[in-house]
Amino acid sequence: MSRMWRGWTVLILFAIGTSLITPLIPLYQDKLGFSDTVVTLFLGCYVVALVPSMLTLGQLSDRVGRKGVLIGGILTLGVAQAFLITEPGLTGLLVARAVQGLATGAFLGTCTAFIVDLAPVEKMGATSSRRLVSALASVSVRGGLGLGPGIGGLIAQYAMEPLRLPFELHLIALVVALGLVLTLPETVTERSRRPLTLRLEVPRAERSVFWRVLVPSGMLFSLFDGTSLALVPVFLVRTIGIDNFIVVGAAGFLVLVSGAISPLVFPRLGPMPAIVGGLLVASAAWLGVVAGAPLESAGLVLVAVAVTGAAAGLVFKGGVDLCTQIAPVTDRGKLISSYYVAGYLGGFSVPLIVVGALSDLIGLTTALACLSVAGLAGVAWILLVGRRAVDDLREARAVPQAARQ
Repeated sequence: MSRMWRGWTVLILFAIGTSLITPLIPLYQDKLGFSDTVVTLFLGCYVVALVPSMLTLGQLSDRVGRKGVLIGGILTLGVAQAFLITEPGLTGLLVARAVQGLATGAFLGTCTAFIVDLAPVEKMGATSSRRLVSALASVSVRGGLGLGPGIGGLIAQYAMEPLRLPFELHLIALVVALGLVLTLPETVTERSRRPLTLRLEVPRAERSVFWRVLVPSGMLFSLFDGTSLALVPVFLVRTIGIDNFIVVGAAGFLVLVSGAISPLVFPRLGPMPAIVGGLLVASAAWLGVVAGAPLESAGLVLVAVAVTGAAAGLVFKGGVDLCTQIAPVTDRGKLISSYYVAGYLGGFSVPLIVVGALSDLIGLTTALACLSVAGLAGVAWILLVGRRAVDDLREARAVPQAARQ
């Protein structure tokens, strides 16, 4: 196995474990008796720890080397999985999710950089090959995260101890991942001495587009993802009456994997068509999830979740492409990082908790229907306000270029 493929294997083995818990949430809810609002905290606690970890510990690999950060992330995730094996109470579950977020924030960006470092540039060509490897690594992250619910649901359906065995098996996978990391060479030979910072920067010239297009679209695509991971499993079990946890886990698998595939199917779709079209399709497809309740159709729910996930993947692709188009090279990294954080915090924290609170107040089916309304409102905002900001920025950039000519 080549060095790059070993790195990819490590990435996937790690990512699987961070989402194994998704199909188990209905079991925890039945056992511990918590509300739908609390269900959303399973993602909220994860993201609250992930974002500062991503902003700070991700930089650490430039200072101490990639392997040290990867090993630390694997060991930290192992601590969380070992704690989950003890079947803790609600507080312990939320703490374990926060520890998983801490490990994930440090690991994913570092491992992506590690894989790019390991790419055989001399055989593939320099810049273009590294862009390809980086894109495939990002797809692998979403694919690995999607495998977690699928595997977790399969184990939960047939295992005697469904709340323990998934995490016991993943500890074995982490040992394999650790062994693979140890066989790989360190790729950072010149260490940076810049101090670690916890700072989110949005370049001044791109702020209007950031707040009017990137933030609302990023919040909405990740809210569709987050609701599929947190509340759709509960919806399948409690509202539709599904007792097969393979089906329950399929919801998380489909939303993430379809979102990883769709950008590869439509690679030439422009940023604004991808964002607007993706939100329109996601909002319409999500009505299929809602219709699953009166029709009592788990199949309709899963198809709707898959289409929603594919559309959300296009929104994400459009956001990243827009960042790369409007920002100069010196500001591009800042803007993309800010977009990632806006998506995580915007979709997986307060808005998701609001959906959970609405579920407790007006019922889960009605709360899910509100998500389609929010998606359509986002489309209207971007068409009426956001597009103008993009056009204004492009015109402002075109004027100095024309003057120089």
